[in-house]
Formats: sequence, structure tokens, C-alpha cells
Amino acid sequence: MRIFSGSIKIAFGFGLGVAAAGLVKEIRPAFRGLGRPLLKATVKSGMILASNGRVKVAELKETLADVAAEAEAELRAEQPEFASNRQSGEGPKQNAGIM
Repeated sequence: MRIFSGSIKIAFGFGLGVAAAGLVKEIRPAFRGLGRPLLKATVKSGMILASNGRVKVAELKETLADVAAEAEAELRAEQPEFASNRQSGEGPKQNAGIM
């Protein structure tokens, strides 16, 4: 069951558009001075977020470097041939025949 059809639907849509435009025209002055402060707050938030992101990435890199160093130390303790291959520049992949 259709409520609106054809030209009635178009007229109803046009009326809604006119009403929305009138409402925006009445409300807009309340938000007139809000644009620049809102933009500035958005930019400041973005800068803070980027700075915090850089710190988190640096912490992640440091953690990964620590874990890699610990794993390498464990490998050297468990497998003496790993230490000799590592010092000569030859990695375990080349020693195993994997390229």
C-alpha cells in the first residue's frame, strides 16, 4: 500500500527541503563563531594523536630489538655453530641450504 505516488511524492519532498532550509537558516547564527575554534581543536587533537603514535612506535621498535637480542643470545647459548656462522656473515639459512 503506497502512501504517496507520483507528483504528490515530489511535492512532499520539495516541501521537506524548503522546511529543512528554513530550519538551517534559523539555526546557523548560533554556530557562526564555532568554525575556527572547532578546526583548531581538531588539528590539535590530530597533532597529539600523531605524537603519541610516534612514541608507541618507538617503544614497539625497542621491544622488538630487545626480544631479537634475547632470542639471538639464547640461540648462541644453545647452538655454538650459530655464533660462528653469525660472525662470519653466513646466516643459518645459507648453512641449511635455503636461499
